[in-house]
Amino acid sequence: MYSNEEKTLILGALFHDIGKFQQRCVPISQREKHQLLSSGFVNKLFENDSLANIVLNHHNSDLKKSRLSGAIRMIAEVICEADNLASGERKPDLDVKNQQPLESIFTRINIKKDNCPLHFQTICDLYFNNYHFPINKTVFDLKDLESIYKEHWKTFIEEINTADKEEIETIFYILKKYLWCIPSSSYKTRSDVSLFEHSKITAAIAVAMYKFLMEKFKGTIEALKDFENREEFRYQLILADMTGIQNYIYNIGHKGAAKALKGRSFFLQQMLDNIAYYILDEKLNLPITNLIYSSGGKFYIFAPNTVTINKVIEETKRELELKFLNEYQGSLGIIIDKILLNGKDLEYNEQGKDHPISEKWDELNSFVEREKRRKLSNNWNYEFFEPSGIDGEIEKCAYTGKPLIKKEYLSNEKTLTAEVKLSDKSEVKFIKHSIDRNVFYQIPGTDDYITSEQFISQKIGGQLKSGVNSIIFNNQLIDYSILDINSFTLSNELTYQSKFDSKNSRQFLINDLDISKLKGNTNKGFKFYGGDWRFGDYYGEIVNKGVGIPRLGVLRLDVDNLGLIFKEGLGKHATFGRVVQLSSMLDFFFTHYLNKIKDFSWNPVEGLSDDKNKFEIIVQKLVEIVYSGGDDVFIVGHWSVLPDLALWINDEFQKFTCNNPNFSISAGISLFDDKYPIYKAAIEAGDYETIAKQKERKNRTIESEKTKNAICFLDETTPVSWTDLKQISNWVRKFYTWLDVGIKNSKNEDKKISKGLISRLYSIYYEFEQGKYKNWAKWRWRASYSLSRLARQYEDPFGKELRNFAAELFTSNNTEQELIQLLNIIANWTDLLTRKKEK
Repeated sequence: MYSNEEKTLILGALFHDIGKFQQRCVPISQREKHQLLSSGFVNKLFENDSLANIVLNHHNSDLKKSRLSGAIRMIAEVICEADNLASGERKPDLDVKNQQPLESIFTRINIKKDNCPLHFQTICDLYFNNYHFPINKTVFDLKDLESIYKEHWKTFIEEINTADKEEIETIFYILKKYLWCIPSSSYKTRSDVSLFEHSKITAAIAVAMYKFLMEKFKGTIEALKDFENREEFRYQLILADMTGIQNYIYNIGHKGAAKALKGRSFFLQQMLDNIAYYILDEKLNLPITNLIYSSGGKFYIFAPNTVTINKVIEETKRELELKFLNEYQGSLGIIIDKILLNGKDLEYNEQGKDHPISEKWDELNSFVEREKRRKLSNNWNYEFFEPSGIDGEIEKCAYTGKPLIKKEYLSNEKTLTAEVKLSDKSEVKFIKHSIDRNVFYQIPGTDDYITSEQFISQKIGGQLKSGVNSIIFNNQLIDYSILDINSFTLSNELTYQSKFDSKNSRQFLINDLDISKLKGNTNKGFKFYGGDWRFGDYYGEIVNKGVGIPRLGVLRLDVDNLGLIFKEGLGKHATFGRVVQLSSMLDFFFTHYLNKIKDFSWNPVEGLSDDKNKFEIIVQKLVEIVYSGGDDVFIVGHWSVLPDLALWINDEFQKFTCNNPNFSISAGISLFDDKYPIYKAAIEAGDYETIAKQKERKNRTIESEKTKNAICFLDETTPVSWTDLKQISNWVRKFYTWLDVGIKNSKNEDKKISKGLISRLYSIYYEFEQGKYKNWAKWRWRASYSLSRLARQYEDPFGKELRNFAAELFTSNNTEQELIQLLNIIANWTDLLTRKKEK
């Protein structure tokens, strides 16, 4: 796949600064130069003198004194320039006299002129149960730091020494596992870009530069004369964005919807990665380092700006567009566009103006949004307007109504049939018609048929329920074909051996960093996937297992102002490294960290607990993540758990982003029964999320109107802030306890209050609503009278508590909105929680 020179280039770029990791294990006074340590390390690991010399001389000052020549000199020059371009954020800071951990990239973001205190990312595993949030600390014990680094380095050495040195991607993922939390520099500089992201970007730039110069100078040594030309547009950033994802995911039948929804979401995520690998491997011949980001329905590739590459990109756009059209008839598609970059775009802007890379990143996204309005433009022709499809009496998909085949063909001898099995061992009939090659499946025990994509969705969903440990991607067509360009298969065997076992295959562990478990002749790595569990095949299985009314719920949420954050959040401090660092960390939170919820338990009085055995209700048996990636989350499950889950996600996101006020989340929750179409519930939750983002709400504490950073739940007209939702939740927990659990009176007897309390809360709220237009004060004296009378009726033990609530209702400053404005949600939530299950 790669020439020896290209392999040396990639490895040299990835390991050029590895000595900085080793340096940090000893006091500054005892340190050798990092380039000496890097050179010694790679020479021992790869037993390659040329590679060691390149790494040794990756600085200008060393390179000028060296005796390197020919191809080795050229590779060293390329890595040197790539390293300089990838280090744009590094500026001297004489106050940093001792080493310190990696600064969190989130403390850099400012779009509201609100500064965030400095936070540092400590050394820890990139695994959800072992991850530590950034800490607000400025002084670190050097001996402790050195000891932590020493242990981290020791573990790294043990793992990298056992890796196959020919598997560049395996090495890449080992570096990611250990270097993600190591600062790319720390002595007399401040660093908020990890050593992994710096090394990855250096390799991406180096590969692109090398290929550009080799084509420009036709592979001659003349390229040595032109390394530092930063005016030339040598690079391009390619963005591929899948369209129609949400509509496609929801286009499933009602029967087995839970299984199909999860399976379809998983399939689309693997489709995105497969297309990225196809473009890297088969079209552009670029390494994994040049896949800058892949999640949330889009991926970015850093590529050389050559005539050959540009021609291939245009051909690939037409090819993929046509394949999507033939396979999905326009319901799914992919938009690919690019923007040219030069060295000036990547280096630091000394003039202190906003950095061009953030503008280019935003401009590229604008290009793609524009192209979405010109779908199929690369393959447009008059044949689109000609009659097509199946005529006569047609058999249609029982789930989607999509035409499958003429009914007369079902009994025709030209129709071939075979038996296949789902993971749950139920048999279905596979039918392939020899005339139009249409593939579809018969539902067991019926005369109904479904499309192959509907069947595949359920099959993958079944596999996910049984447990999947790894995914294998292969450029030959195996279990799950992606547009007939490549494919993937799922396995619950860690030592899975494929008949296509080769260096052209990739095998990934799912949410497991110990890639030493994987065996076989493939490139190995790990893949983060949000929601690697399933609660069942049918929503009816869980609708009666929660608390209160038997209903399901959909929670949808995403990050507010994300486009603006990438465009303006870093301001004049924006560099390519920082943009990539920000993308990677956000992706980690949504694709991996949220998996913590599967180990939680819950009850309606105390909420969520990270102790799976604390409460009777286990979260992963009632809730599952349908998809989570980029900045977008879709969760479905029993409605009673979702509000607490939403609060937890928001709280964790605030800690993750260092409580930076520039980061916030908006969300919506919709409720539905198990007979209601999931796509409608998803749309409604999306509409509520939009209301939370767009509708103004008065914040009485600072006398301003606010939008975003809110959730819409149980009242589509009243989005509430997360602070208010916490206060609402506290009252709901208390009322639920009074109504359903009971509390001790003065005689140590368990006493409950009548559900008439809920009726009174509703009445008070309705009085308030009417009073807004007539007599505003009327609700106050009526509420006072109603609650006082209830307090006397249930004096022991509820009297004092009810009077406290009345005081809160009239005078509280604990909520951003007036508590009376939120009373309808409190009453409704309590009502639904205390409703007895339907028999």
